[in-house]
Parts: sequence; C-alpha cells; structure tokens
Amino acid sequence: MLPWNHRLPLALAALAMLIIITGGWVRIADAGESCPDWPACFGGWQFDVPSGEQQAWWAEHPGEADRRWLDDPEFAYSTGQIFTEWLHRLLVGLIALPVLWSHYAVWQRRAALPGAAEAHLHATLLLLAQAAVGAITVGFDNAPWSVALHLLLALAFVTALLRVALMARLAEGPLPERFRVPREVASQQARLVAGLVLAALALLLVGAWLATGYHRGACGGGWEAWPLCEGTLLPGLELGVMAQMLHRLLAVGVGAALFWGGQWLRNNGGRSVVTRLVDGALGVFILNLFVGGFYLVMASDSDYPGWLSLLHLLLGVVTFLHLAVAWLLCTEPLRG
Repeated sequence: MLPWNHRLPLALAALAMLIIITGGWVRIADAGESCPDWPACFGGWQFDVPSGEQQAWWAEHPGEADRRWLDDPEFAYSTGQIFTEWLHRLLVGLIALPVLWSHYAVWQRRAALPGAAEAHLHATLLLLAQAAVGAITVGFDNAPWSVALHLLLALAFVTALLRVALMARLAEGPLPERFRVPREVASQQARLVAGLVLAALALLLVGAWLATGYHRGACGGGWEAWPLCEGTLLPGLELGVMAQMLHRLLAVGVGAALFWGGQWLRNNGGRSVVTRLVDGALGVFILNLFVGGFYLVMASDSDYPGWLSLLHLLLGVVTFLHLAVAWLLCTEPLRG
C-alpha cells in the first residue's frame, strides 16, 4: 500500500495555487501565446527560442501564426515571456504525478476513508480537464472566455483537493473544536455560504475576462480611472467601459453580500469558524478593492504595474478560498 497522509492534498492545493499565480503572470507578461503549440513550445521543450526560430516556425505553421507576427514579420517573444508560459506548463506537468499517487493511495484506503476516493476522483478528473482546457486556450489564442474557463477549473481543482483532505481528516475522527460547526447551524448556513462562494467566483471570472480582453484601460488612467471611470460616474457605452463597470458593480455587490452575510451568520448560529472565514474573506476583499484601484491609478499611458495585477489576482483567489473552505466545513461533516 502506498504511503499517504491527508496533508498531501493540502500540499497539492498549495502547488495548484502556485500554478494559478504563474498563469496570472503569463497573462500579465502578455505571454499567453508565447508557446503557440501544446504541449511542446515551438516544436521543442526549451524556453530559449531565438527570434529567427520563432519566425521560421510561424512561417511553417501559418495556422498557428501569432497575430502580432502577421502584423510585423520582425516580431518575436522574449526569452522571459516564453519562460513564464514554459514554467506554467512545467508546474502543471509536475503536479500530475503526485496527484495520481495520491489518487491511487486513497483508492487503496477507500474502505477506511468513506467518500474520499470519490472526492479524489473528482479532483483527478478536474486536473485532466484543466490540461485539456489549457490546450484549448492555446488553440484559441487565449480568448477571454477560454482564460476564464481555465481559471474556473483551476479553482474547482484546488477546492476538490481541500475537500479530499477534509473528508480524510473526518474519517480519522471529529475535527478540533475550533473547526467544528454544530450540525443544525451548518445546515442552516450552508446555502448562504454557497451563495457567497458563487458571487466571489463570478467576480473572479469577470475579472479574468476583463483583463484578458485588454479592457483594463477603458476607463483611462490615473485618478480619472478610479473610483470613477473617465472621471465621471456615468461613462459611455463602449464594450470596454461596460466591462469595467460590470466588474465594479459586481465588486460592490460582493462586498455588501460579505458584510451582511457575515452579520446574518452571526445572528443565526453565533460566532464560529464559518463566521471567522467569512470575516477574513471580507477583510481580504476590502484590501483587494484598494489594490485594484491603485492598479488603475498608477497606470501611465499603456503601462500598467504588473505586480499589482498579480497581487489583485492572488487576493481574489484567497477571498474565494476563504469562502470555499467555509462551505466545505458547513457541508461535508453533514454527510457523515
């Protein structure tokens, strides 16, 4: 029997988080098409591809030719840009083996870990789907919908791994007191927490679509761009402006839902790990509002601070995971 511990899925979830962050850096570096084929990169496995080799490869594969090369035959990606995409793919490949190891080890213990084997199957299938969507994303030249779908599956994969760890821990016995939610309280709160999870997820996906669609500058730059848009409360109806306003309206709605949701949870069950997690999500969310605003304020012409964009993504994911863990703690113990 393969050695296994319920902390392994937690370690894999942390690695999956790193993959999400490197994926965000690929977008920020504008390197989403820097490896035009999949799983190889310009037909090889290295990231140091000279400009001449890139241009020759595009000429030999016109169906995969980069749109920027079509506009400018001298165009080529830098080694740094290619490395970001190469590293992202490498991490996806590295996580596959320990996920399969964990999957088989849990299956061997399926009698002692009721439900965990099925939960791990979901996680493994999500990893395979994530790899397939990664290939689709490359094939569609990082279309905004494909990038949003890629992020959706990544978040589902992390949540699935956390669920495996929780179910395995529950099989060992009751959770520590600080992590317990009374059954009657959990059944009452689960639906509201699920709604908060979906709201945070919708905001993340709209943000991914907005960023990939290059609408980040639709409201201008500097103090005219935030908290107003183009210096006014009611800007025009261009697609980019509408996308910006949708993202901001969703942010206001999610912030209000987190605040009032936390109040409702305390009034209907008292303080618990669930309320602490929702309050933590609200705190991270408020911080992220300012990060998103300063990202626009600090923009200069078409130059946007990439590190702030990456921090914006990271804080958004952390907000979502706070709520996802709260939901798991409300629902999974009820299955036992």
